[in-house]
Amino acid sequence: MKRKNLLVILTVVCLLFLLSMACKQSGEIITSAEATQRYEATQTAINENVVGQVEGASFAPGDSAILTSEGFLVGLYQEAGGKSAFSFATRGDEVTISGSVDIDGEIWYKVLSTAGEGWLPASNLISEE
Repeated sequence: MKRKNLLVILTVVCLLFLLSMACKQSGEIITSAEATQRYEATQTAINENVVGQVEGASFAPGDSAILTSEGFLVGLYQEAGGKSAFSFATRGDEVTISGSVDIDGEIWYKVLSTAGEGWLPASNLISEE
């Protein structure tokens, strides 16, 4: 009986240790209010950088362009400079430019396409011919 109690206590301690390690490795734990505040600050910063046409931009708001890519699909991003596409449009589709921003020397365009509204780098756009 004594051995069984020791085993139960040891198991509980090990479980608590593993859970505490998982929490430390998962990152910062914040409240939903803090998460909302951080998101809104990020969106405000991005939206404040959107202008009619940044210096060196090939397209102005209201212009039409054609999507291009090495593959069949062209990724649209939630934000300029994004790393993960949230939607995909087809290469060759026509889009309408609604703004542009310069992110670390690379021009990103906000476009309206059949796949929705999103951002993509200038390398994914060509002018209509």
